[in-house]
Amino acid sequence: MKRLLSLFIAASSLAGCSESGTSTPPNQNQLLNQTPTSATDSSAAYQSLVINEDANAWWHNAIIYEIWPRSFQDADGDGSGDFNGMTSKLDYLKGLGVNGIWLTPVFEAPSYHGYDFQDFYNVESDYGTMAEFENFIAEAHKRDIKVILDLVLNHISDKHDWFIKSANKEAGYEDYFIWRDDRPESGWGQPWSSESNPAAVWHWNETRKAYYYGAFGGSQPDLNLTKQVVIDELNKLATFWLEKGVDGFRLDAVRYAVEEGGYPLQADTKGTIDYWTIFTQHVKSIKPDAMLVAEAWADLNTIGKYRDNGKGLDSAFDFDFGTMVVDILNPAVKQSADFGTLGNNAMQQNRENLWANLQARKAAAPMNYFSPFLTNHDQNRIMLSLNGDMNKAKIAASLLMTTPGTLYLYYGEEIGMSQYKTGDDQYRRAIMQWNDEPSAGFNSTANFWLDQGKWFPWVQNHEGWFANYWQGLQGKGLSVAAQSADANSLLNHYKRLIAVRNNNPTLKQPDEIRYYPVDNQDVWLVEKIGETGSLWVVINLNSSTAAEVQIPNALQGARTEKLSGKEINLTERITLQPAEALIF
Repeated sequence: MKRLLSLFIAASSLAGCSESGTSTPPNQNQLLNQTPTSATDSSAAYQSLVINEDANAWWHNAIIYEIWPRSFQDADGDGSGDFNGMTSKLDYLKGLGVNGIWLTPVFEAPSYHGYDFQDFYNVESDYGTMAEFENFIAEAHKRDIKVILDLVLNHISDKHDWFIKSANKEAGYEDYFIWRDDRPESGWGQPWSSESNPAAVWHWNETRKAYYYGAFGGSQPDLNLTKQVVIDELNKLATFWLEKGVDGFRLDAVRYAVEEGGYPLQADTKGTIDYWTIFTQHVKSIKPDAMLVAEAWADLNTIGKYRDNGKGLDSAFDFDFGTMVVDILNPAVKQSADFGTLGNNAMQQNRENLWANLQARKAAAPMNYFSPFLTNHDQNRIMLSLNGDMNKAKIAASLLMTTPGTLYLYYGEEIGMSQYKTGDDQYRRAIMQWNDEPSAGFNSTANFWLDQGKWFPWVQNHEGWFANYWQGLQGKGLSVAAQSADANSLLNHYKRLIAVRNNNPTLKQPDEIRYYPVDNQDVWLVEKIGETGSLWVVINLNSSTAAEVQIPNALQGARTEKLSGKEINLTERITLQPAEALIF
């Protein structure tokens, strides 16, 4: 999504225009205003985005923490994280200030990542028992923390009983998957790519002597979501987990549910959007306050379609936001969308990008529909993209925690976890760094699943790497324990930001946002206006240089800075230290 705004100030009038040349009436999405005190005071000019939305569901005020269970906390010492380990860390998450948890797949599956479900009704045995899972949910709820599960309905494992029965043409299961006698010669390929490559998605099954469709590979056949019997089965499993107490689902790969032909009819089809609306209505009939968030790696306009005019999914990830933040802080990094398309790859790499993203969200759907985040388990960790620069990580945190919407935080992001190298998803999903012991506080045995070859059967002569990698990081202030003791750490910066956000509804769901393009390009200055008044956010986007800036008259005077609690007298010009964030 590309929407750029240029600011023109004339002696007789003020007007806002977009790249397309269309103008917006005053008091609508864009507005320039100048206070009458000084015709030359550029700090008083602002652009306005009016939001005024009802946002009363629990997720509208949530910060949700994404956990990769295998890497978070290992209670039994076997090298894989588990439910009991996660339960033992709930007080940490409560102290951090998050009020929701997203668990990546916890159903029984043959792979380490779990996105190829083998049994929808049993938890992954590596993580523990159903009773231990239920205890984790109960303990989270005691702490007012909601829990959503990763749910993959687009595809399942080729080892699932349904697929085996379908391959054998067992009565009632013949059409659970998408079969055809001949592989297409062209027109088909991975649905997130225009490249024609039918062999990538049509796979031969020797038992049935036919080809089946699997967008994510032969081991993960796509379900036939046009068949009522399949729809009913998936509704049934959703009911099962909702009745276990889960608070909603993160829905994987929503764009690819129903194919209506070769590319581009493999993604974002009417049938796909209709399916998710049907699923949403079922979930709401079982648990009206359950939340459904879509993983739709695309531009914001495409993502907005899955809301289906309020009948469809509750929210969707804003992939553009994290990409944009990295673009601003380290433009040299080349980013990609592994299972989708980047939406803002032509946008400016400066503060105007931040404003354009807000406008794009509001234009595509209600602002509260979009869920910003920095990175997730399918992306390189932001600390790698920022070359390990803690100041840049603090800027990223400040931008995330002051933007509207339901926010997501990837585990370890709060301490600046990076990754060993690129080239395999396992490096993005490494062990949580709790303390500086050889085990990283992950368990008592220093056994790590990443060093166990059984999880990587496709790798010949797998060599473990995490233990040596972590040995090189010990003592460098990159653990929860070390950063908890450092008042200036990234972790404590996150804690302060989250506390201010949780205590100020206007930060989360403002009625209006005013952007002031002040005289220093390194400064992001916005005013959030809500029922309880206004909040000002001022961030130095430069990680190494102080920024002097003229501020609006309306901000000047005696103020209490909310992150530090300090009383500050703001004059016409102020100086922000490198990466400094101020909230008034």
